[in-house]
Amino acid sequence: MITFTRRKAALAALALTLPFAGGASAQDYPDKDLTHIMPWSAGGGTDTVMRTFMNFAEKTLGVGINTQNITGAQSGIGTLRLMKARPDGYTIGSLTWDSVITVPYYGLVPGYDTNELTYLASVTVHPTVLAVNADSPYQTLEDFVAAAKADPGQLSISNVGSGGVWHLPALDLADATGIEVNHVPYPDGSGPQREALLSGETDAASLSASAVYAAVQSGQARVLGVMGTKRSEFLPDVPTFKELGYDVIWGSFRLIAAPKGIDPAQQAVLEKAFSEVFDLPEFQARAEETAMGAVYMDGAETTAYVEASQKKAFALIDNLVEQGILEK
Repeated sequence: MITFTRRKAALAALALTLPFAGGASAQDYPDKDLTHIMPWSAGGGTDTVMRTFMNFAEKTLGVGINTQNITGAQSGIGTLRLMKARPDGYTIGSLTWDSVITVPYYGLVPGYDTNELTYLASVTVHPTVLAVNADSPYQTLEDFVAAAKADPGQLSISNVGSGGVWHLPALDLADATGIEVNHVPYPDGSGPQREALLSGETDAASLSASAVYAAVQSGQARVLGVMGTKRSEFLPDVPTFKELGYDVIWGSFRLIAAPKGIDPAQQAVLEKAFSEVFDLPEFQARAEETAMGAVYMDGAETTAYVEASQKKAFALIDNLVEQGILEK
């Protein structure tokens, strides 16, 4: 059985008996259902993975967790809703690479500030892949590159938004391989993006392994290359781009956050619950079945990871803007 990664520092003292601002003790929390904001479309990779995680968390916390899909602006609309929610411990949200990189960098949503978030945990960290549908004539990455060179600008690669988590890898791929392709955005998420790929609307897709894994397993799609430092445990026969001679390494992540100002004792309760979910054998089995790329980090580690990712990504995007490849 595959062992999933856990990056976990010792949790701070939980202070389970400390009072909240409202007078209740942490032993009473939570005493009603939570709202979980999902800033991507229903049925996509992030929606599927995080709903699975929240289903397990319901049992751990002993209350319901009601998911609301609030899409738009490459996850910015839903994430802004999370930022502006009351920090009463009853609203949490899922975030992705775009939520903390693309949206703030490009200023896609007025009043958007990632400093208005409290990070609680990471659930996944995984590499980007390039996939085609099963009927595609391209059996290998070399086939795709050769076809793109033979007919510049005619092949298409989908993403979930210009300048975003899967557009940048595709731009890097095109630059590294010397090809010209048409980049097609699906800003509502990987669900519509995957459907476009399977229907033949686009020639290829730059997306996460988990978003396309079910289609690969069912024989509807295949992956041509993995943009990781090593081969995926779930796609062991698929080479990395680096193996094929292209220094293209990209990945994404899924995080859980709350509005800034959440009571520290409530935050500790949620972090403890999410940590316990990750360790459940049932969750680990589900993570293996779906290739979700499960990687746990607690709140402090997630905060540091986001800050490091922002620093690296912003520098890379600045470089692409300077080259005229992207517009800011």
